[in-house]
Amino acid sequence: MLLAESGVAWTSLRNGYYAHSVLWLLSPWRQTGEIAAPADGPISWTDRADSAEAAAVILAGDRRFDGPVTLTARQAVTLADVAAMASEISGREVKRVVLDDEEWIADKVADGMPEGMARMMLTRYQAAREGRFAGVDPLLANLLGREPRGVAEQLEDDSTG
Repeated sequence: MLLAESGVAWTSLRNGYYAHSVLWLLSPWRQTGEIAAPADGPISWTDRADSAEAAAVILAGDRRFDGPVTLTARQAVTLADVAAMASEISGREVKRVVLDDEEWIADKVADGMPEGMARMMLTRYQAAREGRFAGVDPLLANLLGREPRGVAEQLEDDSTG
């Protein structure tokens, strides 16, 4: 608010949710054939390298930006969508299993995660359910001059790396 009222040109980059972190949320899907997690909502998973490239274009380019700049993937996907992508990439069915929030926390605690950390991580799923990460914008693709990398590319990289 202060920047907007200052009269000075400013830019604030609002990057989408970094796509590499989707791999952290998938549980051991390769071994189990399941993505077991709490209920979620659509997230515009955005590649960090794409965001960095767009930031460089903004900083070095002639186009003037003033105010917030949203850099996201063009599509927001759920973990059910990710399970479908994982199925296609792996060549075997990957099921999306929705866990009750408290069951998920209990599982994380049983695996050695401190309960406070598990509860903090649960807020990511809760926020997604509320649609807080669902926003998409075509600007990232426009700045890159190509489609940004998506979740499918993250899964493919994970399967080959």
